[in-house]
Amino acid sequence: RFLALAKAGKYAQCRSILGEILRIDPTHGTAWYNMACVHCRLGAPDEAMSCLNKALEHGYSDFRHLARDGDLEPLRGLQAYDELLKRNQEIQRARAEKMQQALRQQFGDGYIVEVDHPSRLVLATDMDRQMLDELKAYLTAYAEAQWADLFTHRFEQYVTVVVPCSGSVALAGATGGYYTHPQRLLLAGQTGMVLTHEFTHALHDADQDGLGQRHPMWIAEGLATLFESSIIADGHVLAEPNHRLNLLKSLIAGDRNIPWKDFVRYDQARFMTRVIASYPQCRYMMMYLYENGLLKRWYDAYTAGYEEDPTGAEALEQVFGKTLDEVEADWLAWVRKQKSPPVRLAVESAYIGVRTQGQADGLRVLEVVPGSGADKAALKPGDVIVNVDGRRVVSPAAMLRLVSRHIPGDEIEVRFRRSGQYGTVTVTLGKWAGEPPAAQPAKDAPQPPPAEQAPAPPARKAA
Repeated sequence: RFLALAKAGKYAQCRSILGEILRIDPTHGTAWYNMACVHCRLGAPDEAMSCLNKALEHGYSDFRHLARDGDLEPLRGLQAYDELLKRNQEIQRARAEKMQQALRQQFGDGYIVEVDHPSRLVLATDMDRQMLDELKAYLTAYAEAQWADLFTHRFEQYVTVVVPCSGSVALAGATGGYYTHPQRLLLAGQTGMVLTHEFTHALHDADQDGLGQRHPMWIAEGLATLFESSIIADGHVLAEPNHRLNLLKSLIAGDRNIPWKDFVRYDQARFMTRVIASYPQCRYMMMYLYENGLLKRWYDAYTAGYEEDPTGAEALEQVFGKTLDEVEADWLAWVRKQKSPPVRLAVESAYIGVRTQGQADGLRVLEVVPGSGADKAALKPGDVIVNVDGRRVVSPAAMLRLVSRHIPGDEIEVRFRRSGQYGTVTVTLGKWAGEPPAAQPAKDAPQPPPAEQAPAPPARKAA
């Protein structure tokens, strides 16, 4: 009722509705903020300032919106308003510390909950201290790289990152995690690809806040999926191919991809009705820009021209110097030429020799193939592999991609956890001989290690 009345400009009635809301919940920070806006519209700046202070007292902290909100124009230049803006840092820190207390109460002693003020992160997890420190270092390095290369606006409000390794937190139907921007809350049931995907959303949303823009789904999910498979090198984030390419090539071969002129105009509902095509397509549209060295140039052109074209189509035409149809035709030819990531071990390819199960912070070893490199390096069932070749691994697909870059006989470092202690071994990769013939199985033939077989491309997003 409030939103409908506000849209109609019936501010006196809005004031009554907000009064009802605040009688139900006197601590509703957003309602107090809206009441301040209504008082401004009704020519009552003193009442507006009082409500604005109430909003901050009860958790409202979006100073970027507050500073440019046209409804608050009557307050600009008032000393009380200027003093309020100076409280930004104080309000943000207080909100973060309040969130820390709430999370400690919610999760109890089994979780480490801490605030990292320099990075503006509130972290909560039941992984061990060493893993948490590595996670914090990764998120900080990733954010700094993206702010250097792509995004302009840093976090104003603290982002809460919850990583429940024990499965003690339900993901509310999400397959791996989610980020909800109004609460600045990221929940990831897995580090690695899922966490990076959702954290990219947090970074992009903060940049949109600073720009005063809301970008369409193909851009938001395109950036998140682009960097979900990536590494940080020399202060830059380097995107890598992943399983979504296999699905995209299949869609293109069946003429089931979405024409760009339609896709860039999809709203969220339409995007999600064609999710099987939407996610791989937006990732590899972004990958095409990235591979051509045009991602930053396109993003800057897009955000500069957002008011004229919020779809991003004109910026694509601008940076490529071609019509959208011509760019799409070149893209289709480029996709067809891309080498698909491996989805299973190929005969005579390199392999470690383990069967594993993915978990939040690594790969739990279920079985070690006798005589394999893993066996000779003394890896054991129950170990949790956390790094391969210096890279965090939490999925069989990720390990397969790493190992497939090597040849049999190569040595790689494998970092693992055993009974809470960490160790590193050097594994000499063996040669995968393939499965034994079905009709005459060899008695002692090793079975294919599923940990080095990537699953089929998922039909739904992993976030």
